[in-house]
Amino acid sequence: MIYQEYQPAAYLSKHIECYWELELLPGEMGRQFITFSPDCTFEILFSECPLFFKRVNTHDIEEVSKGAVFVGQKTCCVKLVIDQSTKIFGVRFKPFAFANVIQRPLHLLNDKILLLEKIFSLNAQDHKSMKAISSTIPISDKIELVEFLLRRLLKKSFSVDQVFRAQINYILDRKGIVKITDLFSTFGVTKATLRKHFINKMGLSPKKVSRIWRVNYFLHLQKSMPSKNLTELGIASGYYDQAHFTKEFRCFFGDCPSRFFRNKNQLMGISQETISRRFTNQYDPR
Repeated sequence: MIYQEYQPAAYLSKHIECYWELELLPGEMGRQFITFSPDCTFEILFSECPLFFKRVNTHDIEEVSKGAVFVGQKTCCVKLVIDQSTKIFGVRFKPFAFANVIQRPLHLLNDKILLLEKIFSLNAQDHKSMKAISSTIPISDKIELVEFLLRRLLKKSFSVDQVFRAQINYILDRKGIVKITDLFSTFGVTKATLRKHFINKMGLSPKKVSRIWRVNYFLHLQKSMPSKNLTELGIASGYYDQAHFTKEFRCFFGDCPSRFFRNKNQLMGISQETISRRFTNQYDPR
């Protein structure tokens, strides 16, 4: 397995956290990898082969056609099921990236993996670009093509909702350990307005965002201190006690923390590295 990240052009960095490419090798066939943990980001994936996904809270495996697919907000961990060697090229979008781009309420896309044409109106040139991006062309050519495609899909409007961005980063800066009522006074909004704002522009409530980033902060600490007791790290991440920590972790990952980390998973390690970059401000601007 080979994973590499690439930075977007400066004018896209407010929307895009990074581009990434993942190569899955023949010896890894027939296995399941946790590849998408809840992290408040969106993804667009390009693959020359069909992809198979399994959410931790279901037994069903979902097949998604080859080409370009849109991944909405994830409320539980998603496994990638591998049946052939392939390369996947991904674009990881920041939480506020589609607030003023996708017209439908974004909560309708939660836990959805849909063909890109179900989200955006695509023309013949778009389909040609998507086919090339999904192929085995050099990474530099993929990035050039995907940025050409995104300029059109984002309608050449690279501004973001600055208030919404500040509200999201307020929670991230506090690692999800925040009272939602603090946002009411800080930003001068009511509870109903704030919740509606988050649900429509991101797909998740402020409380859900806090819960996701708190468990992400735990993953960051576990990556930094792998020999440390998991319950101690959970308490350091803002959980009240072991029961609270275990319940929350199981909600997102479908297993208790100790058993989860006994099952070594290379892609989960990559996901934890990504989370650590987020908490240490290596994706800029947020």
